Amino acid sequence: MAYYSTVSRDYKTLLSITLDELLGSGMPEDNVYENDPTLSMMRSSGNVKVIEGGDRIRIPIMTEEGGTFAWYSGLENLNITPSEGSTTAWFTWKQAATSVALSGLEARKNSGKAEIADIVKVRYGQAEADMATGVATGLFSDGTGSANKQLTGFEAAMETTPGSASYASIPVANTVWRNVAVASVGSAATNLISNLRTTFNSCSKGRSATSAPNLIVTTQTVHEAFEAQFAPRVRFQPNPSEGADAGIDKIKFKGADVIWDPFCTSGTMYVLNLAHIMLFVHRAANFTQSEEGFQKPIDQDGLVSQIFFQGNVAVNNRPKLGKMAGIT
Repeated sequence: MAYYSTVSRDYKTLLSITLDELLGSGMPEDNVYENDPTLSMMRSSGNVKVIEGGDRIRIPIMTEEGGTFAWYSGLENLNITPSEGSTTAWFTWKQAATSVALSGLEARKNSGKAEIADIVKVRYGQAEADMATGVATGLFSDGTGSANKQLTGFEAAMETTPGSASYASIPVANTVWRNVAVASVGSAATNLISNLRTTFNSCSKGRSATSAPNLIVTTQTVHEAFEAQFAPRVRFQPNPSEGADAGIDKIKFKGADVIWDPFCTSGTMYVLNLAHIMLFVHRAANFTQSEEGFQKPIDQDGLVSQIFFQGNVAVNNRPKLGKMAGIT
C-alpha cells in the first residue's frame, strides 16, 4: 500500500509541476489574450494591469475642474477655495476558474514523464480555450451574468441611456460620470458614418494628446456594413500572389483602428479610448494554478486542478467612451 501511495503523490506532483511550467512560461497567458481581438489590442496598448491586491480596485477620478481660475487686477483677492471636484471609482473583484481534470484511467495510461507532459498540454489547451471564451464574453457584459459574478464589462461602462444606473459606486446624479451614446442608429448604410463622426468627436473633447479614441469595436455584421461604405472607392493593388486584392485589410476611422469581435454585443459599436478603460488582474490569480496542484477527489477515480482568474474592467474617464446601439 505504501508503494502505491508514494507513486500517487509523485504523479500528482509531476502533473502539478508540468502545469506550473506551462503557466509560468507566459505562452498560455498570451494565448488567452490573443484569442480575442479586443483583449489583444488592450494588452498590446498596456491596458491589462496586473496588481497585487486590495479589497476592491480603486481609481481616483476628477469630476470637475478646479473652479478657481479668474482674471484679476493689482491686489485683488484671489480665489483660494479648496477644490472638491474629485471622487473615487470602486470596482469589485470578479473571479473565474476552469478545471484541468484527468480520469484515473487516463492517468494510468499516461504514466511516463513524456506522456504526462503531453496529456497535461492537451488538457490545458482545452482549459485555455474555455478561459479565453469566458473572459472575452465577460469583457462585453454588463456584469449581471452568472448571478452578478461576471465581469462588469463594456455594457456596464457604456450605457445605451447614460444616467440610467450607478457605475463604480458613483451615483447617477453625477452628470460628469456619463459616457457618450447614440441609442438607436438604425440603418448602417445611411446612418452609421454620420453617427460615428459625432460620437467620435464627442469622445475627443479635451486638450491632451490622448483625448481622441483609438479603438472602435463592433460585430462582424456591422464591420462589413462599415467596410461596404468604402468599397466603391477602393483602388485595387497587386498582391504578392498576383491578381488584384479586392478587400480592405485594415480599416481606420480618424486614425482609430476599427475591428470586429465575435463577442461584441449585437448591433453595437463601441468607441474606445484605451487610455481610459483597463482590465485589472490580480497577480495571484492571473491564470495561475491552485496552490494545492492536482488533487484526487474523495469520491472519484481521477485528478483535478483549477486555473484561476481574478480581475475586472475599470474606467477612469467615462465621457471618453462612446457607444452606438441599434445598428441594423
